[in-house]
Amino acid sequence: MASDLSIIVVNWNTRELLRGCLASLPAAAAGLDRETLVVDNASRDGSAAMVQGEFPTVRLIESGGNLGFSRANNLALRAADPASAAVLLLNPDTVCPPGSLTQLHAILRATPDAAAVAPLLVGAGGRPGVSGGDFPAVRHHLLSCIDPQRRWLPRPLRRAGLGRIPDPAEPPGPIDYVTGACMMIRREALARVGLLDERFFMYFEETDWCRRARDAGWRVYLRTDVTVVHLEGRAAEQASAFSLAQFQRSYRLFVAKHYGQSRQWQFRAALLLEYGLKSLLRCLAPGDRSRNRALARTWARIAALQLRPQIEITPPA
Repeated sequence: MASDLSIIVVNWNTRELLRGCLASLPAAAAGLDRETLVVDNASRDGSAAMVQGEFPTVRLIESGGNLGFSRANNLALRAADPASAAVLLLNPDTVCPPGSLTQLHAILRATPDAAAVAPLLVGAGGRPGVSGGDFPAVRHHLLSCIDPQRRWLPRPLRRAGLGRIPDPAEPPGPIDYVTGACMMIRREALARVGLLDERFFMYFEETDWCRRARDAGWRVYLRTDVTVVHLEGRAAEQASAFSLAQFQRSYRLFVAKHYGQSRQWQFRAALLLEYGLKSLLRCLAPGDRSRNRALARTWARIAALQLRPQIEITPPA
């Protein structure tokens, strides 16, 4: 018998977060016939043993190395029940409230043009976080130069951007892309659009998939009426220096793939201007000097990356 939902979690050294994520799934997907697959990217913290010992019904796939997000998810997508109605890509640093996945599944089935649906992601305290956004555009970075805090721009421009924090009061609807932290995909759409592009080690793989889905005639929906807790950054903080460079590398790949190699310089110039200005303003800002200096350094590093013709990095083991 085909399952209603295949849940896929890619893990790398986040044992305690993974435990909380897996423990939340039975109540979150109540009423659904589901399977859960965990791909462990050669964790050194006992994650694989924890899954085997505490969650015997979960299918564990040991990848043998740190394959990144796309390759690891594709391993599980190939191994999952091919007849399942939907697949869920889920980060290990998420906790799904009771009924949340059941609700998303019902919405997906009731929305024929939806390739994927995703919830509003909130932090541990319930504050909304980045849940999706607009496809990359040079204007987003130029608008940030005009109004770095996005306080004075007209509301539509204030909300536009690569990463958007939705207002929980805004109605559910289509969006360019949703984040891969919790992304439920229609199996039919997956068959037509294809797997994740494995050139994206981390970041922009979901943006690329949503762009390909749109090009194939599908829509992607953000459901602000469903929430999932995302302890954002906890799973990635072990490799923050790598993450900064990887984000920019993946950004360039997305731009080259969808807009053409020749457009990269425009995005790099806009990013250099945006983050150079933000770094300077943060140095001059009043308030917590230690925090301001830390942010200024981070933004200066992002600006400096735009001066590198190529970004070649080695993923952490």
